[in-house]
Amino acid sequence: MKTAVDSSILFDIVKGALGAAKAQAALEAALMRGSLCVCAVVVAELGRYFKQGQDLQDFLADCQIDYDAMDMQTAMEAARIMRGYANNKGPRERVAPDFLIGAHALVQTDGLLTNDSGFFRHYFAKLQVITPDGVA
Repeated sequence: MKTAVDSSILFDIVKGALGAAKAQAALEAALMRGSLCVCAVVVAELGRYFKQGQDLQDFLADCQIDYDAMDMQTAMEAARIMRGYANNKGPRERVAPDFLIGAHALVQTDGLLTNDSGFFRHYFAKLQVITPDGVA
């Protein structure tokens, strides 16, 4: 099983947040089921917490998380779902990165490990959403 990892999980670990231990345990559990990956959006969002790019690459390597580039089909799926969100007059709190992360997980992986299960479960109904507490 190939699991995409959302920024929210990695933020908890990097920032030492209250959910860091659960996030780390969830990463380890997902690794036992297969591989972990992140897309470019997660790399960009996470990068602000590291002084140098190599530090970020080392962190991802230590966590056994691979980089998985997005393909055109993924970008088009994100656009389709964003269009529906806009047509339904969704609240303006969601931006393109959220939809790109979800589309990447939906099209290119078997599931998404995230702390934001409500959004992803609602807009990406066919996506297996996994939280630190289990499958959502």
